[in-house]
Order: sequence, then structure tokens, then C-alpha cells
Amino acid sequence: MIQAGLIVRRARVINIGSIRRNYSTTSLLRLSESISSSRRIKWVKLFSTFSSSNCTLGVKIILPRILTRKCDEKGNITTKKSPSPSPSPDPISLVSKGSFSAQPHVIFQNTFSSTANGESASNSENSDAIHPISKNQAKLLERTETLLSDDFPAGTLTVSQLIDVSNCIFLWINTGEHRYLGAKQAELLIKRLILERGGGKSLGEIDNENTMVEWDMLKFEKFVIYINSLYHGQDFTEKILSIVSFFEKEYISSTKTTTSLLDCRNLLEVPYKSIISTLCKRRTGHAAATAEQVLHRFETRLSSSSRNKYDNVNIAPYLHSNPPTVPTYNNVISCWFYSNSDNYPRHYEPNYFHDTNPASNILYQMLHLYNLDPENMERIRPDYGSFNMAIASLSELQKNGNGFRSHQAIGKTCFDHLSTMIQFYKDGYEDCAPDYKIFLKVLNALELDRRRGNWSLARKVLEEMLHLSGTVDSNVYWTETMHQDASEKRDNKWKNVNVFPRTKDFNIILAMIANADVVDQEKLDYATNLVDLMEHLVKKERSGYDNESFSNRIVQFEGHGNSYNCKPDIFTYNTLISIAANAGRPEVAEETLKKMAKKSAAGDFSVKPDKTTFNTVISAWARSKTHSSGDKAAGVIHLMQKMADEGDESVRPDRISLTSVMNSLISSAKRSRNAPLQAEDIIQRMEQSKDSHLQPDTVTYTSLIKCWGQKGGLKAAERAEKIIDTLHKRYDDGYIECKPDSYAYNVALDTIAKSGVGDAAERAEAVLNRMKNLFNSGKTDLAPTTESFATVMNALARSGNPESGVKAEELLQTMHNLQNEGISNVEPNTIAYTTCIMAWRNSGHKDAGKRASFLLKKMEEYYDEGLHDLRPNVITYTNVMEAWISSGQHDSFERVKAILDHMIHRSKTVDSECAPTTICFNVALKAIRLSSEPMKDQKAQILFDRMKEMHESGDVKVKPSIQTYNAFFSACALTEGSPERRRAAFSIAIKALLELQKKSNMHADSYTWPAVWKLCENLLDAEKDISWINRVFEYTVKSGAINELLFNNIRRFLPKEYLKKKIKTEKDVYDLTVHDLPSEWTRNVTLGKQSKKNQKKGRRK
Repeated sequence: MIQAGLIVRRARVINIGSIRRNYSTTSLLRLSESISSSRRIKWVKLFSTFSSSNCTLGVKIILPRILTRKCDEKGNITTKKSPSPSPSPDPISLVSKGSFSAQPHVIFQNTFSSTANGESASNSENSDAIHPISKNQAKLLERTETLLSDDFPAGTLTVSQLIDVSNCIFLWINTGEHRYLGAKQAELLIKRLILERGGGKSLGEIDNENTMVEWDMLKFEKFVIYINSLYHGQDFTEKILSIVSFFEKEYISSTKTTTSLLDCRNLLEVPYKSIISTLCKRRTGHAAATAEQVLHRFETRLSSSSRNKYDNVNIAPYLHSNPPTVPTYNNVISCWFYSNSDNYPRHYEPNYFHDTNPASNILYQMLHLYNLDPENMERIRPDYGSFNMAIASLSELQKNGNGFRSHQAIGKTCFDHLSTMIQFYKDGYEDCAPDYKIFLKVLNALELDRRRGNWSLARKVLEEMLHLSGTVDSNVYWTETMHQDASEKRDNKWKNVNVFPRTKDFNIILAMIANADVVDQEKLDYATNLVDLMEHLVKKERSGYDNESFSNRIVQFEGHGNSYNCKPDIFTYNTLISIAANAGRPEVAEETLKKMAKKSAAGDFSVKPDKTTFNTVISAWARSKTHSSGDKAAGVIHLMQKMADEGDESVRPDRISLTSVMNSLISSAKRSRNAPLQAEDIIQRMEQSKDSHLQPDTVTYTSLIKCWGQKGGLKAAERAEKIIDTLHKRYDDGYIECKPDSYAYNVALDTIAKSGVGDAAERAEAVLNRMKNLFNSGKTDLAPTTESFATVMNALARSGNPESGVKAEELLQTMHNLQNEGISNVEPNTIAYTTCIMAWRNSGHKDAGKRASFLLKKMEEYYDEGLHDLRPNVITYTNVMEAWISSGQHDSFERVKAILDHMIHRSKTVDSECAPTTICFNVALKAIRLSSEPMKDQKAQILFDRMKEMHESGDVKVKPSIQTYNAFFSACALTEGSPERRRAAFSIAIKALLELQKKSNMHADSYTWPAVWKLCENLLDAEKDISWINRVFEYTVKSGAINELLFNNIRRFLPKEYLKKKIKTEKDVYDLTVHDLPSEWTRNVTLGKQSKKNQKKGRRK
């Protein structure tokens, strides 16, 4: 007591940690006897901190004593001590024993039992524990203890006692004190009523059923509402399932055998559907999850299984007079939907899994069970509500962007549900009759899909709408005559289905086509026919209503009262124009524009072309890359200007319009000399405009640089530099829309690099240095990028300067240095390294092969370390091979062959993307031709055979091409040695020629026969090998491919008399032209016009 008093006196100055360390459990126990009621709450809080200490056992003993101490009228603790608390009883075990001992401290012991296990109790339960019990609550607790005592065995309660139990449940739920205690006692009382009704079957007593117990006495709905506010997640589920398990144990069959539902009606039945219905009214995620589990338990018990897998007890085959039906499942689906749960909670694992969305998952389960046994499971065949709610839930998931599934799967899933629904309806199941809203939901889901290919699914949805509404037959690809008597087709067996598509449905399909990855002529034709169908349907419906306005025509679907209107609007035509632009058909886009203007002039102002219409048509011409694209785009802009001058300011050209015209001029710049000048004129007009919306911006000036870039030449390089200067000047003058950026500089660098001028590399380096200086001065928008450096290296590679490789490698090192300084947008990549290797290749430097191989090795090391942006590709390896060839080293061919072998090995062990292609083998044949190897024919034969062997083994990348044969002939033609050795080389080459002629999918080109005659010239003797020469000559004549170049080669090698005899002429063969040859010799080549000089010469002779 001295120790305890010391603690009390020092309570305000010592910390709790010191109490835990310095005082034993015994001292604390004594202390609990002397604490006054005024300080009780404070000490309860103090002792609650012992949960993590070694005094847990002491706290379990002390705290209940403090809480259960009684006070006199003055608030002092009475001397009567409460009995030592016993361990918390399990509610199920209490029921099983027929005893519901509800001690006042039960809830407190439950709280600390979790503490002893290393878990922390919830704040709400702790707050429940620290408040003393009121007198009314104590009386209610005593009253409950009496009703749950052993004095009333199962099945013996009177009506008044049953009412008393029901009232106690109601009171525990509605009292605001000790909420968790109230939930616990209400649960025990509910189980007592279940035990009373079942007669204690779980205890082996089967003749004590009390039929006076009714469902309403359980107050189950109020109980669910109550615990729904207290518990969440798995805690809530466990509370409900414990009651369901108690039902299943008590409401079991008696000793008589149940063979039919008639017998089953006389037995106790677990009120599964009532429980599910009550849970679904709460519309929370944990309530929906619990309802789904209860429903699955119900369905599982009805199955052929004779074992209850939840409680691991044997149960006889279960029959129920009121099994789950479609409304039961729909109730659960609805609960999931209205709980805003787009996915299952992370703590919850469904008993079956078809989809991550709960509503869709349950629908799939319904379909699964129905398909397993359609006859017996007709009761759960999904209806309209099932499909509609599942599709609506998926749509919400897609809009909210929640969950882990991809958007593309959502649209496909909605489509699958709709397809199943329609199939059920067509099979005669009228409860699955679709309506317009569900079609619209599926179309919207498909439109929101990230996978653009789903337009084909949307097309099927629209066609089904037209089919079901009786407009056109299903699966029809419409043509110009597809609409005949479409209106009359509505009189079919589906005439009561109001799914006629509206304008927005057609527009959804058109928008999806416009956004497809590839828009071809087929898609354009479909879109055009779709718009034609809309116009036709409006025209057909309008024919019987001539007194109504065309623009306001709305048709009423007979028998439904719902209105629809499929008249094309401005969005319809603008989307069609966009589709035509994407398909590369600008003339169709412009024709649609004219059609809109004509309709607008006739009074249909709903389709009056707007600025978007004109700009899209201009963009269509800009992207067409035709010779007249610039003029066509200019014509559209002039029409816009004319309409604006006449008073229609809504279509006055803006910056977008003029920039689109600039882009159209880019397409025609290569073919039109005036395109860059026209672009300059547009820029000048924009600069002179007083309208701020027409002032050129950075994008406009960048388009002008692109236009000059297509033109090329010295003027292009000079204008690119000048336009960059103009941007800086205008920005300094206050035109903030002209702020220079890295992209404009990169376009200028590209224009300079491809200009073809001799000093292009020096000019490009100067622009790049300007960028770096401006960036270093603080202008972050001008930070050089990877593209900037790669473009300058490209200029160096094009220059062919012997020092271009050295300079390119210096730039590559600069990129690495900037990257190390933290500038991320200059990271070297495959393009940068490959371009640097290309610069070495074109330099002709003796060290080109060595430096290229060094850079390749670095790339492979970086890639092997995980830097996939530096992955060497086939182009990289090919340029390294070319670098060795251009270096002129004596071992170049061996180096090239080693690289080829390395590619084959690496493709099999490290990176399959570096497997050699046909081009690689062609380069290797080139290396043989340019090498000092005397036996070129044998080296070429080995390489050629290896290539064919790889192709025959299934490697499609190394299929020999006509260029391969040409390279093989050229290599063999340079074989050195004795006449016999050269004839052997010719024999190898002529064998390849015969092989080529047998190929039906490959034909000689303009380089093949010159290479063959080079073989004859280098390897044969014109006098001694006349038989070989005759054979080759016949092959050549038969090909019909003799052009001017080949004719020159032939007459230079063959004796004059021999050739004169073949041509059947007495003229000197050197006075003949290719036009003088027999027509069958030149039938497969295009001959130019004969020069006037040769014509006069021929007349003189």
C-alpha cells in the first residue's frame, strides 16, 4: 500500500514508462483497490498503455476490477469487490451448451484478449470500454443474462418470454451506450431465438421446436443496420456469417427422409433469401460481399454435394422450397452497383472468379450455372436487369478509371454480355428484351476503350440495333441500294423492341473509325454508306410528314412513345471528313464540304460548315502529298476568306487554318518550285495582320522551315538559319507566341543537314553550338536533345569528310557528359550511336572499321547492362561492316565475316533482334568483291550456300533477293587465276543464273544482265568460249531486258561480225542505238526518245 500510495501521489510527475518498468503486477493490483471514482477514467487510460509491456496479464486482471467497482452516492468506491473475471466465453459455445452467460465485463475481456495476442483494439471499442455502465444498461444486461441462462432450455420459452427476448434485441440496438456491447448482446439474443425455433438440434434435441418464433422477432434488419455502422470489411462479414452458420446448424432435417419439396415445406428452412435481401438494402461494399457469400452458400447447399465445406460437417442432401432465383442474384448485383464498388475489396476473395468487377462476376456465374444444367437452373437464367446492371457497373468502372483491369477489356466484356442477352432474346426469352439504353451503354464503353480496334465490335452493335428495330437485315454491308423499303421492314417479330439508333449512335461509330490506327478505303466506304443510310432513313420517315419542318423532324416509334432522330448533324459530316483525310482521300473530304454548304444554302443550318470543317479539309489536302495539294488547300482558304468578307465571321481563317495550308505546301514542295515562296507569302500576310489570332507563332515558322527543307539546296539552309533569327527577334519584340524552342531548332538542323550543300555539316554545328550557349545562359526551352546531336552527326556522315567520324564521336561523348550532368533529354540512343558509326563508314578513314567496332562493343555492353535504348540493331551491324569495307584494310573481309558470325551467335544466345538479314549477306558479298582475295568465287559460293541453307531452315530474314544474285555475279566476275580457274568461276556463276531463271517470284533487274556480261568479259575468251557466250546471249535476248547500258557492254565485248549476224544488219554496230535492235530484245525496258543527232546519222548512212 505504501508503494501504491507513492504511485498515486506521483501520478502527475512520473511518466507511464517508468511505471511499467518499476512496478510489479502485484503492486498495480493493490493500487486498483484504492483508486477513487473521480480518477477512474484517467487510470483506465493509463493501464490501457500496458498492452505492449510484459504486464499484459496484470492489465487483464486490473482493468476489469477498476471498471466494475461500484460507487456510493458521493462517487466513492465501495468496499465490495467484484469477482475475478473469467475468460471470455465464445458465443457459439454458449449456445451449444444452452447457456448465455453475459457478464458485464465480457466486452472488456474481449478487448484485452486481442491485446494479449499482440493486436490493437479499435478506437471505438476502447472508447466503449472506458465508459461506465448506466443503471438502465445494467438492468438490461441483468435481464439479458436471465433470458440466456440455463434455466430456460431450448424450446421452452413462452410467448411472453419470446417477446421479451425480441424487445431486448430492440433495446440493445437502440441504446446509444456501449455500442459494441449492445451488438454483442443482440447477436447472442438472436442466436437464442434461432436455438429456440430449432429446438436445440445442434445439441441433439430434436423434439423441442418452438413454432411460435417468427422471423420478425429476430429484428434482423435493425441488427444489420446497427452492425453496419460499427463493423466494416471482414469483421462485418464474420458477424453475419456466424449467424448464418448458426441457422444452418439448427435448421436441419429431422430423422425422416426428405425426398421432395413437399416434404421440405414441413421442415425448418434457413431464411437465406430474407438474409440476402436485408443485407442488400445496406448498399455497402462489405454488405454486398457478405450477401454474395450467403448466396453462394445457399447455392452450394442445393448442389449435389453432401458436405458443408464452410463448417466441415456432414449435411444431408438439401432441399429448399424457396431456392435462389434471378431476383435474388439481381439483388446482390444491385447492392454491388449502388455501393460504388467497381472491384472486389482487397481483403475479400470471391468463391468464384470470372471477372474483377463484382456485378459482372456474378452475371458470369449465373451464366455458368445455367449452362451447366439449363433445365434445372432455369430459375437463375439472367434477365434484362442482370445484364443491364452488370454493363452499367462496368461502364462506371471505365469512367472512374478505378481498378487494375485495362479499359480495352471492359468494352469487350460489355459487348459479350450484350451478345449473350440478344441471343437469349432471339431464342424466345422475352425477359432479355434489350432496350435503347443498354445499347448506348455498350457503344459508349467501346468508344472509351483504349484499344482502337474495337470499332468493328461497335459496328456489330449498330447493325444489331438496325436489325432488331426492323430497319435493315443483320450482317449487311450496305451499298447504295441497301435502303430500299427499309421503313416497311419494321413489321417483324421484334417490332416491340425500341432500339432504333439515334444520331449520337451513328456518330460514335464514325468517331471510332476516325480514331482507328489504320483508316483505309474500306473503312471510308463503310462510313460513307453509314451517313447515306442516316440521310435515307430521315428521307423515308419524312415522306409521310410533309407538313413538318425538315430540321426539326422527330419520329415517334409506334407503341413506345420514345422519340428518336437519326438526322446527320455537323459532327457527323465533320467526322466523315476526318475519316476521308485519314484514308488519304482529300477529294472526298472536299466533296463532303461542298455537300454541307449546299444543304446549308437550302435552309438546313444544322449542318452549316464551321471552322473545324474547313480546317479538316485543308489538313486532308496537306496530308495527301499530291502535286496539287498546296493549290487545293489554298483554294479552301480563299473560300473561307470570301465567306468571312461576305459577313460570316465564324469561318474567318485563323492561325490553325493558315498553318494547315503551310503543311499542305510542305507536301508539294518537292514537286513545286513555288511552294516555299507561297509559304513565305502566307507568313508575310500573317505578320502584317492586325488580328492577334492570325499572327504567326512558333509552329507556323517551324512549318515554313519544313517547307524549305523539302525543297533542299543552299537557299533552304540559308532560310532555315534566317527563320530561327526571325523567331528570336519577334520574341524579343513581345510576340510571346514566337518563343523559340528545341523542336524548331531541330527542324532547322534537319533542313540544313539534308540541304546537300558542301558546308552543311559546319552550318549544323554552328546552330547546335548556338543552342548549347542559349541553354547554358538559362533558356531551358532550347535545351539540345538527342535528336539535335544525332541530326548534326547525320550532317557529318553525309559530308564524307575524312574527319567526320572523329567529330561525330566527339559529339557522342558530349552527349554522355551532359547526361552525367543530369540533363536527361540528351541520352545517347541507338540512333545516335548508329549515326556516329555511319559517319565513320562514310569518312573512308583507315581506322573507320576499328572505331565502328569499338562503338558497337560499347553498345552491346550497355544493352547487356540493361540500357535497352542502346540496343544495337541490324542497321548498326551493317554500318560497322560497311565501315570495315571503306577502311580498305587487308583483312576487311575477315572482319566483316566475323561480324556476320557474331550476329548469328548473338541472335541465338542474347538478342534475337540482331539476327542478320539479306542485306547483311549482300554487304558480305560486297566485301568479297572489294577484297584482295583471288579465289572470290569460292568465298562467295560458301557465303551464298550458307544463306540459302539458313533460309531453307526457316529463317525468313535471309531470303536471297535479286540484289543477292547481282552481288554474287559481281564477286565471281573479279576472280583471278588461270583461264581454267576463271572458267570454273564462270561455271559457278552461270549455275546461279540458271537457278535464278527457274524462280517464278524473282526476275532479273537492270543490274543483273550487265553483271552477267561482266562475268563473260572478265572470265571468258570471246574466241575460245563461244559456246558459253552463245548460251548467255540467248538468255539475254529471251529476257527482253537489253537497254542502252547493256547494249554498250555487249558490243564492247563481242566481235563485230558476231553481233552484226545476230542483229541481222550490215551497219557498223557502233553506229547503232538500242532503238535499232529487234523489239523483242527490248520489250521489257523503257526506251528514251532517239536523239535528233542519231536520227540524221541514220538517214545519211
